[in-house]
Amino acid sequence: MTGLAGERVDGNVRLNDDGTLRCAHCECALEGTPSDYLGLLPFHEGPPAEAGPHIFANPAVYVDADVVFRQHYCPGCYTAFQTEVVPR
Repeated sequence: MTGLAGERVDGNVRLNDDGTLRCAHCECALEGTPSDYLGLLPFHEGPPAEAGPHIFANPAVYVDADVVFRQHYCPGCYTAFQTEVVPR
């Protein structure tokens, strides 16, 4: 695959000269702007244990809020763009 022209927003996203965003891995068109595209991506949400063995499986021991594992990903190639454990 040839690299996309344009400025990198981050390791996963490129901003084209026409203002559109594309996945840097599969060239899928992405909605939004460099400041809001993450909120427009599809995401998976599940229990914190899905984040892996390095995340404490029962956060209620340490945190009063209900928390979830959330992973935003490219709709074209499913590359994970952002992974976090956050309040629901």
